[in-house]
Amino acid sequence: MRLHEVERGDGPFWRLLIRLISVMSGMRLPDAARAVFYHKAFFGDPMSLWTHAAMRGESVWTVGERELMAAMTAKWNACSFCIGAHGAIAAQVLGKPLIKTALDDVEQAQLPTKLQSTLSFLEILTRRPDNLTAEDAQAVLREGVTPKALEDAIAASVLFNITARCADALGYEMLEEGDFDRAAKRLLVQGYAFGKGKNPAHPDHRVLAEAVRQRTLEGPGVTNAELRQAMAARAGGEQPVQAPYDDLARQIGEAAYKVTDEQVAKVVEQAGSERAAYELIVASALGAGLHRWQRGLKVLGEAIQSPLFSGMA
Repeated sequence: MRLHEVERGDGPFWRLLIRLISVMSGMRLPDAARAVFYHKAFFGDPMSLWTHAAMRGESVWTVGERELMAAMTAKWNACSFCIGAHGAIAAQVLGKPLIKTALDDVEQAQLPTKLQSTLSFLEILTRRPDNLTAEDAQAVLREGVTPKALEDAIAASVLFNITARCADALGYEMLEEGDFDRAAKRLLVQGYAFGKGKNPAHPDHRVLAEAVRQRTLEGPGVTNAELRQAMAARAGGEQPVQAPYDDLARQIGEAAYKVTDEQVAKVVEQAGSERAAYELIVASALGAGLHRWQRGLKVLGEAIQSPLFSGMA
């Protein structure tokens, strides 16, 4: 991982826990967990709550279908780690042949029409969010997907637009296929937030998203909240910020898999610590995700308000 402090843990308790989990599981604790444990009240805690609720809470989408949405979002972001992680979880539920086919060419996979149309919507949301329209949402609704179900799908995809950017910007270490499979089995049992219940009620995504935004972009940290907000906005396609922050925020927003060691090192040097750089990286990833969240909700709202929707309802 590019930030060594995130990899080893921030304090004796977390360093010991990371070692203990690695020994007990028989594999190196994945960097995704290390990143959540690090400075966890800042980002990991609120992000895990939303992720657990969205991926394991009540929904018309099965766990396997939601994990496929996560894996496809990772593919559209070219995030190898998240493709492996969430493809493995989806395969535990839906079967490896189906997931392999979907990841190779989703149009060739034998998926339910509702899921196929929703994935088409999510691909535009991920790759070209500013091109997404109410007509795209209406196309999904015409297939019988409810507005609540589409919002659930938007949330799942947005969460892994954020997570994939964190993975690539921080430089998560890849796992072997067998380790991805073992991690997948555990995540199916425990979900994404320890001690929060395996099957939470249907989540209020808007409340949970706002909690992540407020804590990460407005809450206390070692960095200035205004800088975090500026980097989040930049990753969402808005105005440039000062060097060297602009280069990293722009890259995280556009194609995080292209982030370089040099870009991160410059931010560590300028910001003064790895902890500061971590805050700015996750703020940028969050900004790119929230841009898609807001865009998805906007076009969904426009689709529902359309006279065409009243005819479908």
